[in-house]
Amino acid sequence: MSAAVLALTAIGFMFACTAMAANTAIYGDAQAPDAGDAGVALHTHEPLPDIGTRMPDGRVYAGLSMDTGKPSYVAAAGGRMPDGTVYAGVSPDTNKALYTTPEDAPGIYTWSEGIAYCKALSASGHHDWRMPTIGELAVQFNNRADIGGFNETGRMQHATGYYWSSLQVGDDAAWAQSFKDGFHENPSKDTDSSLRCVR
Repeated sequence: MSAAVLALTAIGFMFACTAMAANTAIYGDAQAPDAGDAGVALHTHEPLPDIGTRMPDGRVYAGLSMDTGKPSYVAAAGGRMPDGTVYAGVSPDTNKALYTTPEDAPGIYTWSEGIAYCKALSASGHHDWRMPTIGELAVQFNNRADIGGFNETGRMQHATGYYWSSLQVGDDAAWAQSFKDGFHENPSKDTDSSLRCVR
């Protein structure tokens, strides 16, 4: 074997040893990734479902956990709770579970009447009802088929066909959403609209 070939072999061996030592230092026995904790996407050829996909057991896929890297799931909207409330989804404002009443508030309300109605509502053993934020109203709209009981026709006698949110537009108007097509509008607060309280 020539000196040049021997030198190249020795250099290659040194690089291999250095790389192995570096890997051992980074992934020592105590720090080596556990194959069981690495996440489904790394060890399976099956793609993960789209976020929001309802699984066969009724749960909804919520993406990979920021803490564990594993798939996470949330309960599906529309589930009836033991206290009689309905799980509506997760509030985008509080990142907590959002619950609603099984039906709309009876009748139609101006914005101020709607605020007062929800604040005074005592239902299912709870006294902390309120008008939904615009984001929470969108959650109800997105899950309307599972929650049920919403007016999705867009037609109401003596009313706009919209549902109120708590978001005001100045002193005279507030945001509302149609459950027929999801369109947002900011009618006068004196306009009569539908209402579904949340907690």
